[in-house]
Amino acid sequence: EMFNGFAGGGRKQSRAAADKFPLDMGVEMRVSFKEAVFGCEKEVTFSAKSSCKTCKGTGAKEGKITSCSQCGGKGQVYVRQGFMTFSQTCPACHGEGTMASEKCGDCKGKSYTETKESVTIKVPAGIDTGNRLRVSGRGNIGKSGVRGDMYVTFEVEEDSHFIRNGNDIYLEVPVFFTQAVLGEDITIPSLNGEVTLELETGTKDGQQYRFRGEGVADVHGRGKGDLIAQIHLTYPNRLNSEQEELLQKLQESFGIESKPHESLFESTFEKVKGWFK
Repeated sequence: EMFNGFAGGGRKQSRAAADKFPLDMGVEMRVSFKEAVFGCEKEVTFSAKSSCKTCKGTGAKEGKITSCSQCGGKGQVYVRQGFMTFSQTCPACHGEGTMASEKCGDCKGKSYTETKESVTIKVPAGIDTGNRLRVSGRGNIGKSGVRGDMYVTFEVEEDSHFIRNGNDIYLEVPVFFTQAVLGEDITIPSLNGEVTLELETGTKDGQQYRFRGEGVADVHGRGKGDLIAQIHLTYPNRLNSEQEELLQKLQESFGIESKPHESLFESTFEKVKGWFK
């Protein structure tokens, strides 16, 4: 069962019957970008608590417990500050209201023992950082023998090229300025192999091209996101004499179109001159 936040537990017990540890437990799992996108199976090793059979989960030798001397069995102590009185959990018995006459030798007074376990998790395609997966019946074991659930919280590693935003994938595509001007077709990688990016003539820096359904599958089965290719224009670091001459001739061939600043700022120049008359 996949969800983004913890679901509230519904197990309620009386104080006397309550376990001293939560039955549900949480573990973290780190997965690669690929494993998150396509899904996988991974083994997770964890320590599960089990209520101590020797002391019946009390933490006391032979199960012998007495009322807490500090709170008188109430589990709460009261602190007076000025004319205000505040209650807080008893620090001696931690709210239990009872204390062990003598600690259990098997669990050292903790009320539980721990064992190492492993389970193989089927990681669904499309999981993202912060998503949680509930694995029923793999949590801690209480006094009554009831076993809680395990909640796996995922952390997804970043990829060196693809950037994920929800179910959409962003890819920065370096394009040489002549390719952008001419509007070439180039092949770019996608999650499923490759796609052809048809550049528009005069493609601008930062322009985005969207490929529908080429993103990540929604973890809840609501279709797929998109692949968004964002253009990053690149220019030559240096020009040789031949390239410089060719570019100069190309610029001259465009005439006034190659100098848009002249027509844009013509009236501004006259205005600024008037400021100093």
